[in-house]
Amino acid sequence: MKGKKGGKGASRKNETPEEKRLREEMEALQAEENRRRKEQLMREELKARQAEEEAYSRLNRNKIQNQWRKLMRIAKVESLRKDLEIMSQNHEREVDMKDAIIQMLDRDLDEAEEQYQTALRSHLQNMDAFIDLYRNKIQKLQEEFDDELDELQSDFDTERQFIVTKHGTEKKEMDDLLDMLDTNHQDNEAEQRQEFESFCEEMKNKNLEDLNVLKLTLESQIDELERHSDSAYQNYKNSTEQRTQQFKLLTMRDKQAAQQIETQFKKIQRLQENLTNWKKKIAANVRECEGRNKLLRQEKEQISKHFRAMKSKMHRMRGSHSQRLQMLSVKARECIRKLEENKKLAENILKLGELNRKLETEKEKVIPFAEAQEATADMPADMVTDANALTSYSRSLEGKPVEEWNYLDVFFRKFNRALLDKCAIDQERSRLQNENNDLRAILKAYLDGISVNTDVTEAENPLFAINGRTGVAVPAPVSGGQVIPVVEGNAVMNQTAMMQR
Repeated sequence: MKGKKGGKGASRKNETPEEKRLREEMEALQAEENRRRKEQLMREELKARQAEEEAYSRLNRNKIQNQWRKLMRIAKVESLRKDLEIMSQNHEREVDMKDAIIQMLDRDLDEAEEQYQTALRSHLQNMDAFIDLYRNKIQKLQEEFDDELDELQSDFDTERQFIVTKHGTEKKEMDDLLDMLDTNHQDNEAEQRQEFESFCEEMKNKNLEDLNVLKLTLESQIDELERHSDSAYQNYKNSTEQRTQQFKLLTMRDKQAAQQIETQFKKIQRLQENLTNWKKKIAANVRECEGRNKLLRQEKEQISKHFRAMKSKMHRMRGSHSQRLQMLSVKARECIRKLEENKKLAENILKLGELNRKLETEKEKVIPFAEAQEATADMPADMVTDANALTSYSRSLEGKPVEEWNYLDVFFRKFNRALLDKCAIDQERSRLQNENNDLRAILKAYLDGISVNTDVTEAENPLFAINGRTGVAVPAPVSGGQVIPVVEGNAVMNQTAMMQR
């Protein structure tokens, strides 16, 4: 060994600077590798310890949670049983209440049906009266119309008979006149025919003589004139043929127009006569109808005035009824709302009464309204008379009327007892809450002390030190001259109790 060490020392002495530098680098690398290996081993060991600690913490947490869950299940089962009893009692109470409401609604429905039937009967009676009145009015108008129609029919028949008789007489006169004219015309025609025949014979004989004389002289002239007349006639005929046709047509139209004018003139005369007659009749009818129309107009105005008055009265009545119905509906809605509020208040009172019933003592259950002697048992003798004067039991037991300001003595007594119990329960709840918070803080501190996680590393923990330093904030030291205010704990507790009362 000594030889080796000596050889190494000799070799180190004989090595060059470059070899020395390489050797130092190799030693440094070897030391770094050993350090890293140790850190890896320590890290693995810490991880194994951390995993083991986490397993123990999970196991303990599960055990605590199982115990806490059992306790919570027991408490929950008891509360659910109590709630179930309360709900069953509330359900029975609600069923009874609903039955009472249904009976009340049934009575209201019967009353409403009866009111509807009475209103319907009165409406039908009014309608029957209006129908009878309308029928009577129509019957009167029909009778008046029939009377006027009969009168007009009789007038028309008399006038028609008068016109027919007058027409018959005039027609007979005209027929006689025509017969007389025909006989005169025939006589004149016979006389004129005889005179004409005699005159014709004379002229014929004279003309025969002249004819024989002129016949010879005129034959030559006739032949020549015939030629000239034929040519002139032909020319005239050719030039005036269209005018002759038009003349014939116009003559025929003139005759027809003259006949039509004559017939129309006769017709106009007859119509004028009829028109004058009808004007006279119309004037008479107008004078007669004006009086009737005046009476009818007056009656119509009276009826319209009465109708407007009744309509305005009906509108006022409808307006008043609608306002009354609106007010009734509003008041009914308010009444329903108030009844609903009273109902909810009564339900809450009954529920609270049932809940308070379970919390009452045996003595309170047997004697729900304790007499005033219990409250005055511990009082001095000089204060008992004053207490009896301020309570209602002293007077009610004697049979005297209870004063108005003593009506709620029993309620205030029970309310004061309940209020005292509530204050005691609140105080006990706050104490238990504080105790529970303390236990939770202790349990959390214990769990933080036995486990390592992100919450523990980030929070202040005096048991967890890194590089010799803890995460706890140390308060600054108090200087010698500074005065620290101190409050006595007993005074604080007394003030808290007084505030809770």
